[in-house]
Amino acid sequence: MKLVSFGPSGKERPGVLMGSRILDLCAADPTLPATVRDMLERGLLPRAANLMQSAGSGPAGNFVNLDAVRLGPPIVNPSKIICLGLNYSDHAKEQGKEVPERPLLFAKAPSCLCGNRDPVAMPPEVTQLDHEVELAFVIGRRAKNVAHHDAPAYIAGYGVFMDLSARDVQFREKQWFRGKSFDGFGPFGPYLTTSDEIRDPHDLAISLEVDGVTVQSSNTGNMRFRVDYLVHYLSHSMTLEPGDIVSTGTPAGVGVFANPQRFLRPGQRLRAAIDSLGSLENRIV
Repeated sequence: MKLVSFGPSGKERPGVLMGSRILDLCAADPTLPATVRDMLERGLLPRAANLMQSAGSGPAGNFVNLDAVRLGPPIVNPSKIICLGLNYSDHAKEQGKEVPERPLLFAKAPSCLCGNRDPVAMPPEVTQLDHEVELAFVIGRRAKNVAHHDAPAYIAGYGVFMDLSARDVQFREKQWFRGKSFDGFGPFGPYLTTSDEIRDPHDLAISLEVDGVTVQSSNTGNMRFRVDYLVHYLSHSMTLEPGDIVSTGTPAGVGVFANPQRFLRPGQRLRAAIDSLGSLENRIV
């Protein structure tokens, strides 16, 4: 099942992508809550799946055309966005560093999220805007002190994430939070593919193009810390809530470590893609 949040920013509705159409879940069942996160909190994904299965017999008014609406981030209101640094061996190598013995964690502000094809405004103070394509997963139910072998049951699904970064701000301030959290610096989508549709999240091709030129290309199998371990590890530090986003790090090819360095400019187009999870496109403005 491919879950989406569609509609104007701040007024997104939950839906299921079905080919070139979106099943409007709240139109199909007005008792459903108004966000995907709320559906996760209440354990209502099975009801959404049932609605999808019976959608063919429902009224045409329950559908909207994909091309006619904006796709926001599939989770519009997470309590937190947790990210990993140096989780790919090739990304560590391009910096002349070793993969750390334990996950290197940082956070992005939830307000940085944007959706597929949303423009990303380059802040006036930023001169070194950089890209990172990442596999993200979403927590499906509250998780605390989760055993490693139980971790997959806590993952609702997966999506494509871009960790955009103001490198000048990030390295000048040492703490990464502000340089990673400008509005629009967290494109996420285009949909959330539920975990039952992903056989192995650690065997997916992952890439990013800038203006049609591939600059990052790898496989999620190159991650040092895998998603089941991350649920286990994180849940022993903090309570993970339904809808929380965990972005698992980026492979080699980011602009700041290129020779010569390569930073994004207004007008450039990004396309991040992961096998089985679709592609996420955004333009810098």
